[in-house]
Amino acid sequence: MAKSYNIAYPNYESLGYVVATANLYDKHDRSAPSDFHWKVLKCRMIIFSHSSVLASPDKCDVKQVHIIFPRRGEDYDRLNSLFLRFSLIQDGDIRKVDSDIYKMCFYYTMGAKMAPTWNTLGYNYFINNRNFLTTAGIQEGIQCFYSVKDNIITLELKPVKINLMRCNDKYYPGECIRVLPSLNKATIEEYYESVPKTSDFKCYKDLRRHWKNIHGYRLPEEERPCYSVRFWRGEPLTYPDICLTRAFPIITPMSKSAEKAVLENFINCLMSKMSYMLGYPLNINREICEHNESHVETQAVSLCTPTQHGK
Repeated sequence: MAKSYNIAYPNYESLGYVVATANLYDKHDRSAPSDFHWKVLKCRMIIFSHSSVLASPDKCDVKQVHIIFPRRGEDYDRLNSLFLRFSLIQDGDIRKVDSDIYKMCFYYTMGAKMAPTWNTLGYNYFINNRNFLTTAGIQEGIQCFYSVKDNIITLELKPVKINLMRCNDKYYPGECIRVLPSLNKATIEEYYESVPKTSDFKCYKDLRRHWKNIHGYRLPEEERPCYSVRFWRGEPLTYPDICLTRAFPIITPMSKSAEKAVLENFINCLMSKMSYMLGYPLNINREICEHNESHVETQAVSLCTPTQHGK
């Protein structure tokens, strides 16, 4: 059964929302060679530099970052100082927060802060293992659906078992595969024993930093083979072999006897990594409501939906 947790914020009407535009012409960090990844890195630096904000990169616009903050003077002043530090420019006036922006920024910030203990997978899953990329077999996970009503965020959580279905065979040129973390489709172009000279990354260290900085994933220290993969548009990108899969993970329900421990693990991690939200202690209503309907059977629908930048 899925169980719901409510997260209330005591002063919602006092929140402000701004759209920031990233300067793409400043010198990129070597872990973020593309303009889109450079924008994502700036967003994540804002999240980890200012505990009183929620933020999310725009899913389509290559420059925009969405940021929610308390309207108190010191928080806005600090945000402006971070804009200068990370080369971001406020686009327009301070706006009123709506439920869609609130939901999007909360979920992205939560995912960024809970990694690498809980790592995002697809659009509605978290997997509980710092080293899940190199772990074979079934692993613990959470299916997470989220909504906002009357300024209250509701997390509907369902413990699940996740099997990434690893394969030791090499992918062949032209093969259609799925990429982590989004599980979107891409096509294999070439195989490399190490990071090629033609890659946007200078070395494997840069590739490891990319996955840590952009996705929160921890690649192993020992260099892995990699592939050049092409999406429906844009230039090919370099992916380590362990961040590719031939098919969707197999996701199955967990036994009821094991669910409680996994739920407690997830909630405790959330409260530890995100103890404050927008300047107030995180308030999670632990009065759990059970739902008989499970979304597990429909997971392929949410995971199949392609997006332009979910790489």
